[in-house]
Amino acid sequence: MLYDNVMVPYDGSPSATAALAEAVRFAKEDPGLTLHIVQIMDTEKLVIEKLEASGPVNGAVPDGMREALEEVTAEANRRLHGQVDGMLAGLMNKVVVELLEETHPGSQIVSYAADHDCDLIVMGSRGLGALRGILGSVSSHVLREAAVPVLVVKE
Repeated sequence: MLYDNVMVPYDGSPSATAALAEAVRFAKEDPGLTLHIVQIMDTEKLVIEKLEASGPVNGAVPDGMREALEEVTAEANRRLHGQVDGMLAGLMNKVVVELLEETHPGSQIVSYAADHDCDLIVMGSRGLGALRGILGSVSSHVLREAAVPVLVVKE
């Protein structure tokens, strides 16, 4: 086995989809490899957007905050599985699909990789929120800060 735990940060962008396809190719060649697919979302922002859509929010914490958080998280989890499950069909490897709450994805990716003993990060060159350029800010951060190899995949 070349790698035991491979992490793929996934945001649904074409670049992240290409990275997941590359990681799945690695997994097919090594059935002992564990694939960690992680999507990081800013739940606070999504909850505020959901609550504002149902009426004005005025400084006080609305009663429906917990319910809104559960709904936003459940919807994001369904969307994530809807996007990746087809690419994982027939894969015999252990696959962990996680949705993480965070507002600083670069730091969260580096932390997750360290906390879960990932020995490779396979990620897209630019995500959904990327500025124009060769690399997005998140992939640049991960390249600088990760203690493990990072494979950056272009679409």
